[in-house]
Formats: sequence, C-alpha cells, structure tokens
Amino acid sequence: MKVLVTVPLALLQKNAIQFNPPLSEKKIKAINSLGAGVIEKIALQFPYRFWDSKIQGADFFGHVPPNSSQRGLFSVFYDMDPEGKQSILMSVVTGDAVTTIKNLDDKQVLQQCMTVLRELFKEQEVPDPVKFFVTRWSKDPWLQMAYSFVKTGGSGEAYDIIAEDIQGTIFFAGEATNRHFPQTVTGAYLSGVREASKIAAF
Repeated sequence: MKVLVTVPLALLQKNAIQFNPPLSEKKIKAINSLGAGVIEKIALQFPYRFWDSKIQGADFFGHVPPNSSQRGLFSVFYDMDPEGKQSILMSVVTGDAVTTIKNLDDKQVLQQCMTVLRELFKEQEVPDPVKFFVTRWSKDPWLQMAYSFVKTGGSGEAYDIIAEDIQGTIFFAGEATNRHFPQTVTGAYLSGVREASKIAAF
C-alpha cells in the first residue's frame, strides 16, 4: 500500500495527522522551519468593464493606501480577463489586514472593497458587482493557510526534505514540497506529477 499526503503545511505543523512510523526529526524540523502564510482574495464580476478607459490595457492596477491602517487592504486589482471578454477583477488582502477582515461577513468585505474602487475611479460611475466571492482560507479547518515561505534563518532545502518519501510507502506532494515553484498552483501540480512518477517506479 502507498499513501500520498497532500495536506497543507499548517496541518502538518499542528500534528493534525498521526504518522506510523512517526516522521523523522529531520522532516519535522523542515516542516517547522517553513512559515504558513495567509492572504485572502475577493473576486468581483461586474456588468461591464468600467476600468478599461483609465487603465489603458494594463492587466492590473493599484494604489498606495492613504494611511498605514489600510495597508494590505485591496492595494492591487487584477484583471482576470485582459482580453476584455469578461468583466472580472480580483484583489488581495495581505499582512495585518487579514486579521482586520477575519470577523467581517462577506458583504462587509465587499463594501470595503467597493469603497476603494469607487475612490480609485471617482470621476466615473462604478457599478455594483453582479457576483462576488471572498476566500476564507485562514478560517477553513482543512486549510488554515494560503502559501508556504522560508522563515528567517531557514533554507529552501526544507522543501526538498518535506518532499522525501518514507520507506517507499508514504509520499508527499503540494506547493510546500516544491523548492522551485513554492506558493503556486504550478508548484502543487508539478509536485503531484513528480510523486506519481515516484510511486509508479516503486
């Protein structure tokens, strides 16, 4: 029997899974030497692309918040279809701002986001979105994070150590096992391909 473990790093750090045999000290040290970072995202679909005339072909735009208390709150907006067929923007909430929105409901997060957009485009009308979605990675009990990172004093070697299989039986995949493409869907996907090839070889 072979097992592929793809749970987020945050769950490995909290010992959410009991391994038998237990993980080696080397692997535990590597797991704890990485950080489990959190960002949240909001995606908004609008009835039309109100930003096109001002942005002039750029696929993202942003602003510097007026004061430090708003740092990390919707400072960058990404055009999810720069070819212009869809009217979808995505923005991120980072740093201390993640805590700021943690206890807000989705409509309150939307309201704050729309306030920023309407300030950026105050010379024109900004329509209400027809649909929106707010991620809650930090509150999801099976995620509790969004991306891994190397803590101060750590090393990228930790990604390689976490990726090592245990006795050809337990295998590890996910972005926190990919030293070359951590923090990305690409890294997670490639780690799955890597482990599938290892499992097939055993």
